[in-house]
Amino acid sequence: MPKEKTSKTSPRTGATRTRSRKSVIQRGEVAEFFRKRTQLVGFSMELHKHTQYVAEFSDNSLDAIETYYWKQIRKDKTKAGQPIILPGPPKEVPYSRLPPPPTKIGKGSWTASTISARVKRLVAPIRNLINHEPVMLINLQELEKPDILPDEVDGRNLQMYSFEALDTGIGMTRRDLQQFGLYLASSKSQQLRQTRGSQGFGASSAFSDAQNTTGRPIIVATRYPSERQGHVSVFFTTGKNQKEYVLTETKAPLSFTHGTYLQLFYLNIQYRRSYADEYIRQTSFLNSHVNIIFIDPYGKIHLYPRRVSEFVKEPSYAMPHPTSTSIGDFQDQIRDTKHTRLEDFLLKSYCRMSQKRAERIIKSAKMPKGVKRLRIGTRPKRLTLDQIKALYASFIAEKYYAPPTETVVPVGEEVIRKTLKEIFKAEFVEATSRPPTSSKGLAFAVEVAAVYDPDLSSQSGAGVLFRFVNRTPKLRDNSDCAIWKAAASVNWRAYKVDAGANRLPTGPFRLFANVAGPFVHLIFKAQSKQALAEDDILIRELKLGFEEVGRKLRRHIAQVLQRRERARRADTLLRYSRKVAQSIIAIQKSDTTISQKQLTQLPQRLEAIIIKQAGVKPSDDIDQPSGGPEEGEVTAE
Repeated sequence: MPKEKTSKTSPRTGATRTRSRKSVIQRGEVAEFFRKRTQLVGFSMELHKHTQYVAEFSDNSLDAIETYYWKQIRKDKTKAGQPIILPGPPKEVPYSRLPPPPTKIGKGSWTASTISARVKRLVAPIRNLINHEPVMLINLQELEKPDILPDEVDGRNLQMYSFEALDTGIGMTRRDLQQFGLYLASSKSQQLRQTRGSQGFGASSAFSDAQNTTGRPIIVATRYPSERQGHVSVFFTTGKNQKEYVLTETKAPLSFTHGTYLQLFYLNIQYRRSYADEYIRQTSFLNSHVNIIFIDPYGKIHLYPRRVSEFVKEPSYAMPHPTSTSIGDFQDQIRDTKHTRLEDFLLKSYCRMSQKRAERIIKSAKMPKGVKRLRIGTRPKRLTLDQIKALYASFIAEKYYAPPTETVVPVGEEVIRKTLKEIFKAEFVEATSRPPTSSKGLAFAVEVAAVYDPDLSSQSGAGVLFRFVNRTPKLRDNSDCAIWKAAASVNWRAYKVDAGANRLPTGPFRLFANVAGPFVHLIFKAQSKQALAEDDILIRELKLGFEEVGRKLRRHIAQVLQRRERARRADTLLRYSRKVAQSIIAIQKSDTTISQKQLTQLPQRLEAIIIKQAGVKPSDDIDQPSGGPEEGEVTAE
């Protein structure tokens, strides 16, 4: 029989010693987890995958462009606080020549000079605009797939695509370039303000998917405004959240003075229109301060020139509000704080926190028996768990003002109205911006717009309602979103608009809703960031916005119907006007006080009176009633 393993007892202490065993619980890396599960953030083999690539990097580009212009205005202290006014929009964006596809894809093409030459060819059609205008360019091309890559997945054929994104944004320094593409590496995650992205997952997940499906590296070229040359880099990201370089950061001349260029390769099913191109089209609706160019795999160039001169206002950084802070957040903030006094921690970590309130919170914290009371000078990192719990109870018991609303920057009614009028050329375009408000300590603002024209194509559902969050369109998870549910809760028939089975408007009608705010990402339902969670105040604000544009639309439709009715009556009167004039002439021709000239002009004067009273232009083709005189035959004789 095998010998049974026994425990040994120490002769000195009497303690039992056991042989240490290897732990069965292993700690993984965030990067390793998401590299194997890129579908969690939208990179699954489907048509929306093309859209996801476009969405992730267009968000990055637009944020970078805005950051560049905000930084430029901050340099000029005489313009501090003033709106940024750009020169008049360009008459055209002259991008009519397709860039050639990458001819060589391999180690020999991943050099600084080759990458610089590729950037030069890409921006050649807009070289006169590239350093003077906010520009975002995305080029998506289908390439010949190497034999080593799979041909199909789940019975669907796969193609290889080259994805290129270029912007005239702030660019990156060499140190930033070293961090770019790593999970949770973000310029927006520490100090929060209203931006499109903040979590550091989008580009990283895109890089993982590109490498997983094609085995090819990521190519980046970037230039920071104060630097004489740009930097290019070619790399792989790893499951350890590190980079393996094919080409380390190398100085190179670039065809723009500031901005970023990126290229990667990925596999997906065949590209189809009305997905990625529709995303770009909708992006142009609320980002009319930027020139947007999108080239699809079929070679069609989608141009959306800048439409407004006033640039987006820079939002303020947002501090957490006490009512939006959970016990877990509170504990983490105490552990991570650099403040050495408890009073300073409260004052400088939260908005709407005064010195008197901070002192009151500390003094009111009721400690369990035997636990030392807190003082304003207590070091936060020395707090015990019992002290933190008592402090938090006192912290949430206070009544606070709503969070400041200067951290919220809406698009603006005038900009939305002007842009939608130019795009749709509709007879009715209205927009409303609700005053900024807050819910659960999160400040936000709601903007709603409506477009109506009988010549618009009749649509329903997602064809009618366009959802945006911080200017970013949301194309999926429609019915699961708070915006959709708020629109469905409105009685649209009360506003003379037909509604479908899903209770959304139908017909030649378009609705737009944008929710803006620095903490909006906290109320998304999932990591894919496609649907906002339901919140009573958010739903209420959206519904009030929809109802306001609904009332304006009802007035417009009523006025249109009234004008049509007046025009119909005028047409009827005009059909009989010459017959009436003939009868009047017959009655009055014996009256010597009326001149022959007056009688001759009577038909024309009668028509003019009818048209003036109707206030509309009658139909051009007016049939005379049978038995009346022909045109030109009415005389006084």
